[in-house]
Amino acid sequence: MGSAEGFPSEQGSLLDDEPPEFPAVSPTGDPSVDDVLLTALASMPERSEEAQHAAYERLHDELLTELNTEHS
Repeated sequence: MGSAEGFPSEQGSLLDDEPPEFPAVSPTGDPSVDDVLLTALASMPERSEEAQHAAYERLHDELLTELNTEHS
């Protein structure tokens, strides 16, 4: 059986293909999706290094406490 026109054959699949390379700016001059996402990410508030460290320490302490109570 052959494949219908417009459908991938059994030997190949559209999922096997590499994603296309998109230009930084579309032909209409609009910014690319990557540029839009990077701009959105840059505008999001960052957690300070101190806040990240405090959150890590809190989770670490909770995990140790939980492990100690399980093995007691």
